[in-house]
Amino acid sequence: MGLVLASFLNALLYRIDNGYKYPDIFIRGSHCEKCGKLLKTYELIPILSFFIFKGKCSKCGYSVPAYYPLSELMLGIGFASIYYYSLSPILYITLLFFFAFSYFDKLHKNIPAILVDTFLIVSITYFFIQVLINNSIPENGILVGIALSILVYILGKVFKKPFGIGDILVFLGLSILLPIYLYIGFIYIFLILSSIYSLILIAMKEATLKTALPLLPFMFVSLTILLLFNEYIVEFFSNLFYF
Repeated sequence: MGLVLASFLNALLYRIDNGYKYPDIFIRGSHCEKCGKLLKTYELIPILSFFIFKGKCSKCGYSVPAYYPLSELMLGIGFASIYYYSLSPILYITLLFFFAFSYFDKLHKNIPAILVDTFLIVSITYFFIQVLINNSIPENGILVGIALSILVYILGKVFKKPFGIGDILVFLGLSILLPIYLYIGFIYIFLILSSIYSLILIAMKEATLKTALPLLPFMFVSLTILLLFNEYIVEFFSNLFYF
């Protein structure tokens, strides 16, 4: 289901981003971005088709961006992990939001405000529903999220805005949804991945310390890794902080 949804969402987000009108946005057949060739069913199998056709259009040889199969793989792993570990269903919705965040941030280094606002509304609504159902405040990462958001905002001022407001609000929204030990684990994974990538770019002289990078793709991958190894992460931080 994760793979199929990822394939569908990549096509849908591409069409929204490129100004497709209704009903074409839903009913027009998938096609090559360069030559317009309509793709056959066997050319649309998530991940598998990318390798069968060596990442190229079978007609014009246009190279399909590796982002597409990688994003499909991440959402597939994330959905499978949520199902396998019987995690909260809200995480399915959370992953879909992060999938969309990643798409827009990668292309434009910006996230549509309506998407971020909707994510925050969903997060806050879910939080209060949990309070009403359990008659207690969930032990999530809100305080850590607020502290992190303030820190990121300050760093943005010091380093001349390497972080967008959208990034900060996404950090905050996720802290409302995740238990504190998972949220801290997410931060660790995110910092490690983004730091390694930045250092590689700097070593290759393709970036500097002040270069703005799209952070949401790293958050999306970090969340997927967090879900895949959640049992080990929970155990590690429970022992570390005696939760």
